[in-house]
Amino acid sequence: MCKFIKVLSVSLLLLVATLPTALASETNLNATEVQVSGSFQEEVAPDIAYINLGTVTEAESVAAAQAQNAKVSENIRQQLEDLGIKAEYIKTAHYSVTPLYKNDDTGRRTPSIRGYQITNSIMVTTSPNKTGEVIDTALEAGANQVNTIRFGKKDETGVRNAVIAQAVRDALSKADAIAAALNKQVVRVKTVNENGVTFHSPEIATRLYKAVGDNQVSTPISAGMIELSANVQVIVELE
Repeated sequence: MCKFIKVLSVSLLLLVATLPTALASETNLNATEVQVSGSFQEEVAPDIAYINLGTVTEAESVAAAQAQNAKVSENIRQQLEDLGIKAEYIKTAHYSVTPLYKNDDTGRRTPSIRGYQITNSIMVTTSPNKTGEVIDTALEAGANQVNTIRFGKKDETGVRNAVIAQAVRDALSKADAIAAALNKQVVRVKTVNENGVTFHSPEIATRLYKAVGDNQVSTPISAGMIELSANVQVIVELE
């Protein structure tokens, strides 16, 4: 008898424990599930610029090419620092040593080397309004390549998150409109899928070489605007 009472007590406890879940499931059966999409686009002004500058030198030996390159590169760094660019914002982006071969018709299996080329590229971080001045200063100091110029935001993560949040608000606004049309209301958000943020930064992918002549004018650089867009998919329940 005592054993029967214990078994009955356990059964009742299990029934009571599963009752809220059963009721919740029954309630969910009466809910309407809706999937909505949300999007948001925004243009913001850049507040930072990344300039990739290069110095290419050639000589008959590696040592000579390196010496020439080091002298010019050091002069570029010094001139940029004098312009107000801190040393930590001038970083080496690429350094390579490339052999230069003779063009001959001797039919040799291994062509002879006539010299070496050293390529030393630096990435300069500055404000957008100083881009033209940085380029002019570097070219005057001996740089002979301007590889890329990219504009961006210092706090790219914060800007991206803000755009995502706006896209979610757009989706929930649509969900509320659907709920109102059905005389219902949004009771819960089931899932949110973020489809990524498109961050279109103005970039000039080009290669400029040092101008020849004394009548060199200042380089005009326009930053433009950064375009951001985000898309999300949200599933909600209406009751």
